Amino acid sequence: MKKFIKYLSSLKLTTVLLVLIVIILLSGGFLTRYDSIYYGFKDMNHLITLDWFLKFDSQHPAIISWFIVLCVVAVLFGVNLVLCTADYLMKISVKKKSRYPRLLFVVHVVFAIILLMHALSLVVGFKQGDVVLTQGESLELDNGFVIKVDEIHYIDDEAFLKKGKKSHRLQMTLDAFHYKKNYAGISLFDNEKIVASGKASIFSPVFGKGYQLTLDKFVFDKKSGKPAVILTVGKNPLTWYFFTFYGIGIVSLLLLLVLRWEKQK
Repeated sequence: MKKFIKYLSSLKLTTVLLVLIVIILLSGGFLTRYDSIYYGFKDMNHLITLDWFLKFDSQHPAIISWFIVLCVVAVLFGVNLVLCTADYLMKISVKKKSRYPRLLFVVHVVFAIILLMHALSLVVGFKQGDVVLTQGESLELDNGFVIKVDEIHYIDDEAFLKKGKKSHRLQMTLDAFHYKKNYAGISLFDNEKIVASGKASIFSPVFGKGYQLTLDKFVFDKKSGKPAVILTVGKNPLTWYFFTFYGIGIVSLLLLLVLRWEKQK
């Protein structure tokens, strides 16, 4: 049993798991070459992962298999990280009175917390994707909040939006599509009172009352004959904790590099 735990906390297993994670992620990118799988992966982003997984009977078998393998490897990596931190780094940081092993211990603890929050984010919060709205339309959420699209500002050729999904995806380049200049003015209401508003563009969401309103893409609405937007509405209590611990992790890594450089010098 001790040998097994020792192997679970070993650097050798860490290397193997990291290689496996890279291979799995690259294979996921390869699978998206097939449209049925590509849009299946996109459906995964429309819901909290647990809600998506509970509908496994309607998902592509290749995506379900890929996701389960990724989760198993990620769990093993988490176990390896925790055991390595507790079995080796904590002992070294106590025995040695230098700053480097102690900071290395802190870095591992921070990234263990980040990994745990990633796991929790799969099952907590709220997410609704693929919400198509035209200018003036609104979406009523279950808790009384209402999202309204006040304005759609689209400066590129509308013919670009009328193309097929695959060609639309391939031609969405910086030259053909102005990410920052195309936006949607969005307002968030709580009992008919505006609690947040802003201009959402691709890669630049609007935040308010814990909600994140993300503009995924522009589409052409045949009924109105004008551009519409596809939004993802999300709310996760862990969001700002993510930002905080990621910041701490980056700062601690930079400090670790400085100490390493001083040690070698």
